Amino acid sequence: MNIRDEIKWFEENTEKVHVHGKNILAKLKKYNKLRDKQKKELEKVVIPAYKRWKLSNEKLEGYSDEEIKKRVEVLNTYKEEIRNVTFSSQSKFHSSVIEEFLYYLFRDLIKDLNSENQRKHQTEIILGGARAYTNLYFAPQNLSSFLEKPNMKINFKDQDFAIYRKIQIKADSESETINVPVVSIECKTYIDKTMLEGSIATAEKIKNGNPYCLFLIVTEWYDVSYDVDPAYSRIDQIYVLRKQKRKTDSENPIAWDVILDLFGFV
Repeated sequence: MNIRDEIKWFEENTEKVHVHGKNILAKLKKYNKLRDKQKKELEKVVIPAYKRWKLSNEKLEGYSDEEIKKRVEVLNTYKEEIRNVTFSSQSKFHSSVIEEFLYYLFRDLIKDLNSENQRKHQTEIILGGARAYTNLYFAPQNLSSFLEKPNMKINFKDQDFAIYRKIQIKADSESETINVPVVSIECKTYIDKTMLEGSIATAEKIKNGNPYCLFLIVTEWYDVSYDVDPAYSRIDQIYVLRKQKRKTDSENPIAWDVILDLFGFV
């Protein structure tokens, strides 16, 4: 495998929305620092499998039940091919697959929505990872400075995947363009109690500034005791793609009816 050729292919064929492809590209750029086993996994497994998966999603069009089912089928094929790849969870290799899949899932729906409204509006709905707006406040140093300007401050929270639009807000002479999500999704391969608590805190931040935003968790496995009930949090829904509590040698495939329910809910 010619590393330079592969880097060039990924640079030319992946955009910001191809989160998993960008993850692979980052690893290719650090190829010489990888372990021998990881180099072989990239060469023999990951790169050819990713190209097939991406091409399959580009050929599929629309968002009928049948099209969604086909997308889930090719997702399961790809996930099975890369199942034993040894990149750590910190590298987000496996979780970024779900982030990119969500782009393919909602892409054509948002494309149609934007096409219908492009003559009426100057902006559009955007898909993908985002620094999402959470809240704003004013922090003048004193009363005199408050007369000069409100000193607007804005907080943001990085989100794995969002459906959002850019909005410009203005306070006197101060202005800022922010990403306001209508759907915010955290993508996990696995979630336990500690991780759920972190997601609950994030949901609280997002909803404080934008209470009508949907906040969802999409995870392959969900290993949280039934004593912990997320219904009492600001999380709107949790989707467990494999319908399993914990990762085992015997993995359920990602269930297309769960994906269909997620799509319908959004």
